[in-house]
Amino acid sequence: MKRALEESEIGVMEEDSEGQIGRKELLANIRRLTIAVLDNLEEGSRDKTLDQGEKRLLSSTGARLLRLWRSALKDEVISPADRQARKMMETGV
Repeated sequence: MKRALEESEIGVMEEDSEGQIGRKELLANIRRLTIAVLDNLEEGSRDKTLDQGEKRLLSSTGARLLRLWRSALKDEVISPADRQARKMMETGV
């Protein structure tokens, strides 16, 4: 399983040197993981199957994932502007 994941990551890196496909896949993976963690927290809290430690762990993991997702989205917005600025500097405009 781990080997298959590594091979798929290598394929994504080779597929797009700009990183756009890899970035979109990263955002999608973060989103899926965030949803799964928050769903588990909600379900466990509702069914009262989680103890305090598990709730704390899932809450902090969910919060970190949301911050990571927000950071990746900010980077996605900034990256095109950075690329445009670099092109302008290279051409001397």
